Amino acid sequence: MENMDQTIEEAINRFQIVMLRLNKEIVGIVKETGLDNLLSREQIEAMRIIQIEGKVTINELAALQNIFKTAASKRISKLEEMGYVTRAHTENKRIKLIQLSDEGEQFLQKATAVMTEAVKERLVQHFTQAEIEQFVDQLTHIDDVFKKNKK
Repeated sequence: MENMDQTIEEAINRFQIVMLRLNKEIVGIVKETGLDNLLSREQIEAMRIIQIEGKVTINELAALQNIFKTAASKRISKLEEMGYVTRAHTENKRIKLIQLSDEGEQFLQKATAVMTEAVKERLVQHFTQAEIEQFVDQLTHIDDVFKKNKK
């Protein structure tokens, strides 16, 4: 059990460092591809969360991005002004859900294609297709475990 604790501790430490490096790399990719003239990395991240979740509240978005509700609200307002997100209709008028608009979906598809190509150029020499698929499977499994524990 102690060995597993050490391994998990090492995984957490490495994951945090890798995520910091990956975020820095994504900022660079966003800049070099010109996407930063359109949206910030944080706005693109918010749109990705909305795409994956389907519809979210401002509170849910703030929690997932680990930011204050006011920051999430400002982020959504800007995306709404640009036509990338819309308010979703709900039965309960007090619950305000946000969803991607068709324009938001199209932008995110283009941004994803550009970022995928840029990341692929950096990784293709270092990983096989099977290794990348295994990595994605592991990330999915970890995400599923945390989603189950959340409920």
